[in-house]
Amino acid sequence: MEAAIRRFSDSVGDCGDEARELVVGDRAFRFEGLSDEHAAALEHRWGPYLDRESGLPLDKTIHVTDADAGGWLGEPSPGEVYRVEALETPSGVLALSYAFALGPADGGWRVALDTGSGEPPERSLENAARILAARTAAERGGFAMHSAGVLRGDRAWIFAGPSGAGKSTAVALSKPSVSLGDDFGVVWPAVDGWVTAPLPFDNAETIRERPSEGSFPVAGIWKLFKSDRPRVERMTGLAAAASLSSCLALPWVLPDLSDRLLEQVEHFCRDTPFGHLHFGLEGDFWDVLVSATKGLD
Repeated sequence: MEAAIRRFSDSVGDCGDEARELVVGDRAFRFEGLSDEHAAALEHRWGPYLDRESGLPLDKTIHVTDADAGGWLGEPSPGEVYRVEALETPSGVLALSYAFALGPADGGWRVALDTGSGEPPERSLENAARILAARTAAERGGFAMHSAGVLRGDRAWIFAGPSGAGKSTAVALSKPSVSLGDDFGVVWPAVDGWVTAPLPFDNAETIRERPSEGSFPVAGIWKLFKSDRPRVERMTGLAAAASLSSCLALPWVLPDLSDRLLEQVEHFCRDTPFGHLHFGLEGDFWDVLVSATKGLD
């Protein structure tokens, strides 16, 4: 791992001269050192969430650098689940994946791309952005999840669960409600309760619209289970926190924040509805869900 640290430290050359800002709720991540190709690919991928100047306060500035060819974790084995590993260094946590390394550098952040990798650079940059979004949520007293969300009225309804749980299906069955993303979500506490931010991290990999507001109050989080008929189990206390914790995204990449994550999940479960939503691949589950949430729709 010392070789990875040295390589990361030596990867100081920008990939290009382009800069873009990614909207993350009421703040933005600024990517500097993008090549023309990177900027174009991210514009296609993130659509209206990306701009040259967002006008929002900057949460993090990320310098995109060229680390030349040579995988950070090597090439994945056939059927291997996508890997990201965390390495604690004197300068902070370094996240390593197949085609990129992400860590603190020069008063901001650096993502060093393996230019010889077969992984598209925009995918590497999105995965780095997900890690930073998870970090930002934790720093703000919240957490990131494997989740989807929809806007119904003026509230966000969040569906959590692993791949295959039915998150995209729940969003599709909720139309015409506006999607807040179908793969990755964040929540954090605000003055009047918990909020979530719409994000462009979507399985479609092409975003065409963005809600006008930067964040929305959370009506509840519902962990998904497949069933023949819709029903809801309200969860409370430690059982709720344990169940919701199993949906956290990338907690192992935040070892410096891990002690607070469970406390923040428990805080959410004390303040805001959480439960298990059992539903089928067809049919309306909303009457059951709204009833279980005591009319917060």
